[in-house]
Amino acid sequence: MKYKNIIYSFLISSVSIISCTKDFEKININPSAVSDLQSDALLTNVIIGVSGGEYEAWRTNLIYNTQFVQQFASTAWLQGGQYLLDEGYNSSLWDSYYGGPIKNVVNLVEKTNGVATDVNYNSAARILKAFAFLRLTDSYGDIPYSEAGRGYLKGVFAAKYDAQKDILADIINELDAAAKGFDAAKSFKGDITGNNGDISLWKKTAYSIMMRAAMRMSKIDAAAAQAGVAKAMTGGVFTSYTESLVVKHLAGNYDNPNSHVLGYYNGARGQLNTGAFKFSEYFINLLKSSSDPRLGILSVVRTGSTEDNSPAIQKGLPSGSDAAGSVDAYSQIRADFVDATDPNILVSHGQTLLLMAEARERGWISTGSSETYFRDGVKSSINQLKGYTPAVGVIDDAVVDAYVAGIVYPATPAARYEAINVQYYIASLLDGYESHANWRRSGFPVLTAVNKPGNYTGGKIPRRFQYPASESGLNAENLAAAIARQGANNWNTSVWWDKP
Repeated sequence: MKYKNIIYSFLISSVSIISCTKDFEKININPSAVSDLQSDALLTNVIIGVSGGEYEAWRTNLIYNTQFVQQFASTAWLQGGQYLLDEGYNSSLWDSYYGGPIKNVVNLVEKTNGVATDVNYNSAARILKAFAFLRLTDSYGDIPYSEAGRGYLKGVFAAKYDAQKDILADIINELDAAAKGFDAAKSFKGDITGNNGDISLWKKTAYSIMMRAAMRMSKIDAAAAQAGVAKAMTGGVFTSYTESLVVKHLAGNYDNPNSHVLGYYNGARGQLNTGAFKFSEYFINLLKSSSDPRLGILSVVRTGSTEDNSPAIQKGLPSGSDAAGSVDAYSQIRADFVDATDPNILVSHGQTLLLMAEARERGWISTGSSETYFRDGVKSSINQLKGYTPAVGVIDDAVVDAYVAGIVYPATPAARYEAINVQYYIASLLDGYESHANWRRSGFPVLTAVNKPGNYTGGKIPRRFQYPASESGLNAENLAAAIARQGANNWNTSVWWDKP
């Protein structure tokens, strides 16, 4: 642990130098100290970056994405619940990822490419790169991909925007190649994910991300989606709730990015303490309507430092509420889920099973049953919460088993798609990026949009983030080509996989 603390402290100080500026050309032509680190230290740095930072966790994830899909609501941050454009918030994921993690992961891939002793670092980096670019393309659509992060390496300072269709195809190919590239006989250190350097788990990580990427295409290119699902199943996905892509965090060095915004501990922003983020009325009512045990696990009404998880008193804040009056009586997430050392779950076993349930329902998987995948996915998603110590103390296995057994699995395919994706929505809590993406893909849950005066979308839930205003000066020609191909640069233009 002392070794990790030293790496964390050094990397955070190094990354902070290069991640808070828009002077991209100077960044890219100036090799930083991070580039010269050993591969294991670089891997740690890449994992930290891909996990995310407070900057985009606050703005993109919590203010925008979780409120777009009505998991959280806020009277302090109206931008998400009322669809109000703030250019800085709109661009925060782009600025953060392209400003640091993308350059660092591309550097690690290039540094280890063809180096026999570093094959495991190369494979892990390619998997993390695929995850990061999937998050970016889900959010913005066509993006710089094949030339991204190559300013210092290749002198590319104005990267072309690749079509999302091509990005997804390459992500699937990259994940397959990365999984097959691991070598158990070679060194592999610096892994601060829940995989703990276990190559078999990294292979499952690759194919579970592939399952997600393939299912993104379900309504635009069924053949490509089916082929990707088949490849993921052949490769082998997560098989237990203890197997997920989870980033571990350390208090005082690199705390959980969502917790840094919401948490009560020293150094956190304390947004829950100020009442800035509450569960939405829709989310609480959804859990109540099915007597979901997660209501008592996740949700509390907090008075001072006392938390009451009694189901009867849980009440969600209506989405789009204006800043007026006290919100103390509304429910919010339990303190256990916003500790500094809480895991950041990027891809879970439960999510993967639920995608498999839908794929089986579509006939894209030939083994197992959609109902079994569905029930196992719900149970795994609840069990995953045991990773938030001491939340395990409020999870009653017998209650969970009874709840899962009692869920009515619908009789028709359409109703099953809805049931599956509503559960996916609940399972993705705190990962607003994924909640928003899968809601757009599936159409579930069915949400009622907010239509306040002056909103940016005409009362429609946003379909994507628009390209940052800074791109018109930094990369105007490539930006114009992307807009001409994709459509108007606003929140109402769907990305390729979301086209009706």
